[in-house]
Amino acid sequence: MIRKKQLPPWLALLFLLLLCLLLVIATLTKPSQQRGHVEKMVEKSIPPVAPEVAKPGDQHETQPDALPRVASGLALVLDDVGYDLPALKRILALSIPVAIAVIPDAPYAQASATMAHEQGQMVMLHLPMEPTSEKYRNKMTPYFLHEKMGREELRETFQRGLDKVPFVEGVNNHMGSHLSEQMEPMRWVMQVCREQGFFFVDSKTSHKSVAAEAAELMDVPWASREVFLDHDLNPEAMQRAWKSAERCLEKGYRCVVIAHPHKETVAFLEKQLSKQKSATLVPVQQLLRGGDSVRHAKIKPEVLL
Repeated sequence: MIRKKQLPPWLALLFLLLLCLLLVIATLTKPSQQRGHVEKMVEKSIPPVAPEVAKPGDQHETQPDALPRVASGLALVLDDVGYDLPALKRILALSIPVAIAVIPDAPYAQASATMAHEQGQMVMLHLPMEPTSEKYRNKMTPYFLHEKMGREELRETFQRGLDKVPFVEGVNNHMGSHLSEQMEPMRWVMQVCREQGFFFVDSKTSHKSVAAEAAELMDVPWASREVFLDHDLNPEAMQRAWKSAERCLEKGYRCVVIAHPHKETVAFLEKQLSKQKSATLVPVQQLLRGGDSVRHAKIKPEVLL
């Protein structure tokens, strides 16, 4: 009779310990893998609530508002920039403080913004908005904000304009006599301005504009246009408009003058702005109101829609 050879007790004990160790490792590893799988599934199944808006510095180089604000002053904004580089060069050669407001879908939008920035001038987005006039409504492009847009579509259109214009530090409305009267979309506009750290200049294309009120509500620094220099391109008419701006300054008000790069306007400014008169101009950011960072904490969450 053949007797079966038995394992020594110490070897059997060693096998038992190894078996227990393998069971413990398998138990600890499996849940971790399962958790990772579940997390990936959750990550894929929850869509973002809203597209994130780029923060300042992501795509647009911004400058901090280091200039002190003043109670009164005269500031010049040049609108409708992006079509005529030679005219812009002549304005920049005046070496005066002037904010350059660039239309996003203009053919030379990026080149104009870059040129202004390199000359040390402030760049603004001349944000297209829905006008009242049927004549101008027919000229609306995909870069226009309009009343029928929802919040997300308005934000996306605003961002599309920003993508075309580098170095933006502030915004003013291009046209917008209709949209600037609507509180809800203007509040959405100001929300984007606040997120991006921009100020807003109301071009005042409607006397019913609520832009300043919306900016105040959202604590966005703002200013309003007082004078259109070249509504009439006749030199005498522009002289009267300039005198009106000077009277505004003499009364101690904040006076924002908007001009355009028409050849008549450029010639007028070259002649008008002697060294003495150009010394009265200040950068537009010195005439801003509101947007006090101390007040940001007081905004009610329900208005941040």
